[in-house]
Amino acid sequence: ADCFRLQESHPFPSDCIFPLVNMEKIKVGLEMCNSWTDPPIQIMVIIAAMPISAIVSLLLAYYVSWFTLPVIPLGIWVYYNFIYLRTPPADTTKYLRFNDPTLKKMFSNRKIPICMLYEAYILEQVDFVGDVYDALLHRDEYLCYRPTWCLIKFLIEQVLPSKSSSFHGKKDDAKQIHLHYDRGNDFFNAFLGESMIYTCAVYHGLDQSLETAQENKCSLICDKLQVKPGDNYLDIGCGWGTLARHAVQKYGAKGMAVTLSKEGAAWCREQNQKAGLTEEQLKICNHDYRDIVGTKCFERISSIEMAEHVGLANFPSYLAEVKQLLTDQGMFLMQVSGLRKGSNWEDVQWGLFMSKYIFPGADASTPLNWYVKQMESAGLEVRSVETIGRHYSHTIHGWYDNWMKNREKVLPKYGENLYRLWTFFLAWSVIASGQGSATCYQLLAHKNTYKFDRDVFCGIPKIKHH
Repeated sequence: ADCFRLQESHPFPSDCIFPLVNMEKIKVGLEMCNSWTDPPIQIMVIIAAMPISAIVSLLLAYYVSWFTLPVIPLGIWVYYNFIYLRTPPADTTKYLRFNDPTLKKMFSNRKIPICMLYEAYILEQVDFVGDVYDALLHRDEYLCYRPTWCLIKFLIEQVLPSKSSSFHGKKDDAKQIHLHYDRGNDFFNAFLGESMIYTCAVYHGLDQSLETAQENKCSLICDKLQVKPGDNYLDIGCGWGTLARHAVQKYGAKGMAVTLSKEGAAWCREQNQKAGLTEEQLKICNHDYRDIVGTKCFERISSIEMAEHVGLANFPSYLAEVKQLLTDQGMFLMQVSGLRKGSNWEDVQWGLFMSKYIFPGADASTPLNWYVKQMESAGLEVRSVETIGRHYSHTIHGWYDNWMKNREKVLPKYGENLYRLWTFFLAWSVIASGQGSATCYQLLAHKNTYKFDRDVFCGIPKIKHH
């Protein structure tokens, strides 16, 4: 079958799905829930209660007296500041050093809400006593996970077009990728290391280095896809192109790698030149995945932790595009960062921190069942699923160690606040992925047709699960 530009034939282009895209974070929250009492729904109820309280205040003012207008808002303010923020007692100063007098007065002897802590740490109002990761290992001694006004405000803003990170038209995605991935290759090299791979590695023993584990992951993906010499291989959202180069150099594939990042594309081309790879062997494309055009189809397609960024509303059209680009006997491997089903308050707080500060717009990060359903609905048969989330904890720990070692290289160009943000992000993420708050899935799929030769999975050497 010929491949074509999907957005020209799809009846609902992503740029036009305003009502659906506007609900992205609500839908993600619902996907995380097992019951109506789970934290995401409690947050939704709190937000829904705010306009109701405003309406009640206006009705009281109109029917009783205008002097009653401030009663409800004032009551909420008093409750929030003097009761809600009166957290349980704790020896907080054992792990935190307060530079801000107000915060010290409020929380030196009480648990501090984590969303207040990370904002204060980024702004240099609080310091950790000793290593950040080590301090977070003891977080339950001095932290609580109750949502605060700054978090509720962020979620309310997500329904506003001027503030929301949940819009996924081409211009929106290009802007988000530019803001994150085009900071500078030196910034990412400071924690990713030599391999420049910003995705979960796979360890064959905890004595292995980060670089070896990343090479393991690249080989695992190629082995699952059964990449052979001469296969046309497409990597969607290729980052710095390391996986695509691996498929070309180690497995003899003919590659195409697509990224929205200009800095990433420049790095890819530079590395290809150093490796002596021609454009015919590995073509680097700097454009949106929706702009993969031409009549060429691919025997093997990978998408490694890119799909989270397309958004929930765009996911069906994204998978439809993959299906169109895949040959009838082709295979597709999607690696995605997911979230725990039935998330508690700590899980939700981590997810919202990531959404606010690290990956705005990465709304298609969900529990596993949603991805399987989407792939099957798109006409793909899921061949295998593997959870490699624990490997992510060790991967990010390697990134954290690199980042801490490169502090003096990062600070002059990127400043103290960004350095602190990334320190907290990496330290907390080691813990989150280690305990299952966040995880990572590899899903291998192919077209769900009678003609697909399923015998390719029979008799081949068994791929070790990790």
